[in-house]
Amino acid sequence: MDPLLHSLFRPLQVNGSDSSSYYIEKKPSAALRAYVACYWESGPVTGEAFERDVTVSGRDAASLSWLEKEEAVDRVLPDGCTDILLEYDLVSKRQDISYCGTFTHPFVSTRQAGSETRIFAVRFFPGGAHYFHGMPTHLFTGGNYRLEDIWPENIEIISERIFEARDFNERVRVMDEYLIQLLLRRRTNDCDLMKNLLHRIFVSSGGMSVKELAEREAISERQLNRKFGQWIGISPKKFSEVVRFQSVLHSIQSGGSLDWMELALKHNFFDQAHLIRDFRRFYGDSPLTAAKDFRRLSDFYNTRPEASAILKA
Repeated sequence: MDPLLHSLFRPLQVNGSDSSSYYIEKKPSAALRAYVACYWESGPVTGEAFERDVTVSGRDAASLSWLEKEEAVDRVLPDGCTDILLEYDLVSKRQDISYCGTFTHPFVSTRQAGSETRIFAVRFFPGGAHYFHGMPTHLFTGGNYRLEDIWPENIEIISERIFEARDFNERVRVMDEYLIQLLLRRRTNDCDLMKNLLHRIFVSSGGMSVKELAEREAISERQLNRKFGQWIGISPKKFSEVVRFQSVLHSIQSGGSLDWMELALKHNFFDQAHLIRDFRRFYGDSPLTAAKDFRRLSDFYNTRPEASAILKA
């Protein structure tokens, strides 16, 4: 993949709006920016582990004593990416390592009040994970798999180092070094065709048809679908729809007044009803709800100046 593609497509999530949890991201080193979108971590806003990772203000330090009785909820949105998830409980020391394939429907991630479970993760840019596991990405679409069953290199040792790391930055450094070494040992060939296809989809914000994509690259639609199954995990049509959805999200996240008809025309929908219907498929609710969610996210982090400095929306 080409790191310049990242400037054309920046997947958005709405993690971190819950006051009892935190969500932080960090970019990979330059050597991995063609393959990894970011490292991210989420967990409860309690205890020393959080204080080591995020410097909090006096107001936020007081909020660490909150212990909500309701479960924390995060909406997880389709973004064309795949993730390595390292989940661990700070109290029981239980560890789970998995690989989450591409998904095309939103879902809700919940955490019970009082839970000390933290997730550290690698979010691979669309197509990026294929360079590391070397298998057709469609094999993992819509599922979550034990990493040790599919990963080409023994990851138990590196996962122990990550679990023992003292803070988020150290976990990022450990994983970054591991992925660079793994990339150097892998022999997955680069694919100029996929770079060109992703570039066309990103530049058009998902508005180019499968037929036009195939014609522009002088390949058959069948070949096009096979390439996307191998590298992305979903069809080019579905992936383009996800990219268009993400483009709408960016427009909503940018704030200001929103004219839904204008937004529909800008993103190549037939009309406002088409925009709302398509948006619901990927968000699970209306664009108006999304606007409220992003406003709530902004308001929450505006009261947490140190945390917002490392939250990359």
